[in-house]
Order: sequence, then structure tokens, then C-alpha cells
Amino acid sequence: MNRIKGNGKEIYEVLAKNLEINDNDFAPVVAMSKNNNPFSILVSIILSQNTTDKNAIKAFNNLYEKTGLDPEKIVDLGVDNVSEIIRTAGLPKQKSHSIIELAKFVKEKGEKYLLEKDPLQLKNELMRIPGIGEKTSDVFLSFTRNYPVFPVDTHIRRIALRWGLSDKNSYKSISQALIEFFGPDLSNKAHKLLITFGRIYCKAKNPRCKECFLKEICPSAQI
Repeated sequence: MNRIKGNGKEIYEVLAKNLEINDNDFAPVVAMSKNNNPFSILVSIILSQNTTDKNAIKAFNNLYEKTGLDPEKIVDLGVDNVSEIIRTAGLPKQKSHSIIELAKFVKEKGEKYLLEKDPLQLKNELMRIPGIGEKTSDVFLSFTRNYPVFPVDTHIRRIALRWGLSDKNSYKSISQALIEFFGPDLSNKAHKLLITFGRIYCKAKNPRCKECFLKEICPSAQI
């Protein structure tokens, strides 16, 4: 398997030099700017599933305006009402059910629990909530707890495979390969850089290889 030339730190530095991260393009960052509580951030991550951050942010703002992201208010609204509020994020019934179950969890445990519970134990508990999987949990741990995990979305999966960092397409193998490549200290920032890189250059269709600043070292560059 051909692999991108250079180590993780070197690639990170090139990415950081050539890309500008717009934090407003990331739903969890927008949530953090609103009230920076862990429940709100988790809700924003659920809303971003299978849609663009732009749609997720719009739905998040709607829900924030209606409820202040108060878990009790969200539970009282019920699935149908929450679905209407977050409809712009897509999959409204599924996501509203997940958000309400998360709200019940937070009502029982308290929001501090999301910040103080052992990260891996918390991840296991969160993944028992319908609609919260490994990626959603990892994004939360990365953004909120600065825990060294590497969430894998469609952009990151595509880049890791094109760079030859993993020969397996599973979430765990790609996430572990990226942690090993960039190292735990860079994982959070590298995560956002790779998403930005995937959106601008390493697209699923018609990647901009000829304009890419990594074209000379990328094993999949179409030049």
C-alpha cells in the first residue's frame, strides 16, 4: 500500500500553513459560543449527523431559540414538536428521539457528569443512547474534553484511504491509524484541518489534485 510521504507532524504543519479553519463551519464550535455547556454541544453533534454543518447550525439555533437548550423543556416538548424545530437538519424524527433520550440522561445524571466522568466510561454510556454512536461520542470527547480520539467523518475517511494510512475501511482502524500518524497532541486540530482539506481540495468527486499543495507527496494525486 502506497503511503503519503512524510510523518504526521510534517503533514500537519503543511496543512496548518496552507489552510484557514473557520470555526463557524463546525456545529460544536458554534454551540460552544452560545453557552458552552456539554449538553448543547452534544445536541449540535447529533444534529450534524448525515447533513452539512450549515444545516445543523441552523437547526441548533432554532432549538436554542425555542428552548434555551434546557433538557427539561426539550423532554416536555416531545418528539413531534422537537422534530418540527430541527427539521432543517434532516432525519428529524430520528434526531429528535436521540436528543430527547440524551436530555433524559442529562436530567438524571446532571451536566457535570458529561465533564467529569471517565472519558471512556462516558463514551460507553453515551453509545447506549439511540442515535449516538462512536463518531458522535468521539467528536464530543475531542471538542469538549480535549481527549485524544480521532473522529472519522466522510471527508476524513476518504483522505486517510487516499493517503494510504489504513488498508481497512472500518471506523476503528482509520481512527487508530490517524491517532498514530498525527499523535494524540495534534489530534484535535488535525481533525478540523482534515475536514477543511476535504471540503476544499480532497473532494469525493473531482478532487482538486492539480491545485493541491500535497500533490507531490500524495500517493493518490491525479496529476
